[in-house]
Amino acid sequence: MSKRMKILHLEDLYEDAELVARELKKSGISNELLVVNSRHDFIKGIQEFSPDIILSDHSLPSFNSHEALKITKKMNIRVPFILVTATVSEEYAVGIIREGASDYILKDRLQRLPNAISVAIDKYNLEKENEKANETLQASEHKYRLLFESNPMPMWMVSKTTLAIIDVNTAAVEHYGYSREEFLQINSIQLRPEEDIDRYLRHIQVKESGLKKSGIWRHKKKDGTIILVDILAHDVLFEEQLVTLILANDVTEKLEAEAKVAEQRIIQQKLITETGIKAQEREREMIGKELHDNISQILAIAKLYLENGMIKDNLHSEPLRQSGEIINLAIEEIRKLSHTLVAPSLNESTLVQVIQKLLEGISAVSTLHSEFSTENYAEHDLTNDMKLMFYRIVQEQMNNILKHARASSVLVKISVTASQICLSVTDDGVGFDTGKNSPGIGLRNIINRANVYDGTVQITSSPGKGCTLEVMIPAVNLTNESQ
Repeated sequence: MSKRMKILHLEDLYEDAELVARELKKSGISNELLVVNSRHDFIKGIQEFSPDIILSDHSLPSFNSHEALKITKKMNIRVPFILVTATVSEEYAVGIIREGASDYILKDRLQRLPNAISVAIDKYNLEKENEKANETLQASEHKYRLLFESNPMPMWMVSKTTLAIIDVNTAAVEHYGYSREEFLQINSIQLRPEEDIDRYLRHIQVKESGLKKSGIWRHKKKDGTIILVDILAHDVLFEEQLVTLILANDVTEKLEAEAKVAEQRIIQQKLITETGIKAQEREREMIGKELHDNISQILAIAKLYLENGMIKDNLHSEPLRQSGEIINLAIEEIRKLSHTLVAPSLNESTLVQVIQKLLEGISAVSTLHSEFSTENYAEHDLTNDMKLMFYRIVQEQMNNILKHARASSVLVKISVTASQICLSVTDDGVGFDTGKNSPGIGLRNIINRANVYDGTVQITSSPGKGCTLEVMIPAVNLTNESQ
């Protein structure tokens, strides 16, 4: 951009405005920057500054980006408008782009701003050129032909009646790999992968006037490569027949880059969750061992002193006897709690064994009848981390059932298919309305554990109908030995 760009920036925080200015300077964009922070100054800036592009924060004390965009439309200011904000919902961002904004940039990713400005300016210039092209078409076919041929973006004309390609520019020939003669011998349908043809045929039946943004489409090059293109279309009269003028912007690399960023974000979140779960397990084990090895020993010594004192002084009072029983009860409860906190050794026991032992322990101290079964399950199907995940989920759900369900029986089942591993826990308790009850801490823990393995969690319940928890993990997580 050799021309000095005039940028109007709506921003009420001086520090944020400075960050934007520094990012523009660092990128080498030659610019004249005017920062305003009110409706009055914004309108004045549009009228007197005549910006080439507008940057806008989302929310100011008495003004916001939505109102700013409306003002530019009302004043017929047709320059790129980019939302630069700290936080904004995806729905709002999509909505404001639909209303005419060029893009949105989060303030913690300002490094994207220079490229967004370049793309917005290029797109703005391209749309201006297309408008000029339409005017030229009406005034002179010769001038239109010149613009069509020299356009750096792939363009072609499609017959509205036969869908045949009747003209194509040099950029399209070079980008798609066909010669001009080959291009003119194919039908526009042939540029689509076979599975997209029905969508294309439905789309062309929709009657629209003026410049149409047809959205993202998959196109097929001569060599079979599939690309993603952003299509602009316009119906024009060419050589006394109605045709659709197509402009195709290849956005394959851009969308793939965005997809990779999103994938990395998901991987990072899974890693954070997995690390948190492992840290939680270490903390549980530390607390459990501390209770068992330290607190229990202290209580045992206290009990021993009490008993020795009673024998030595020949004391047999009821309060002293009850004190001893209470100490015994405390020792037993600590033992149970420490066993709950410390994960079972899955190197020494199988997952089936530790779940059965968990259910037997619950049945021994409650009236809850528990059953456990497996289907197509082999112990080597899962890693120890996955076994621990399933064990903790069963443990968490059994605690939920004991606290809230008032159930008399529970069925726990693990089944393995070609596509997934499924753990289900079904009780015959009082149930609940899943539409009204928000997930508690226990269910959120279950969901977080399943997310580490790209799993899904489903709760099926209604008042008086019991509850079924299903955790489904894709079979891709099975160990190599089982595959």
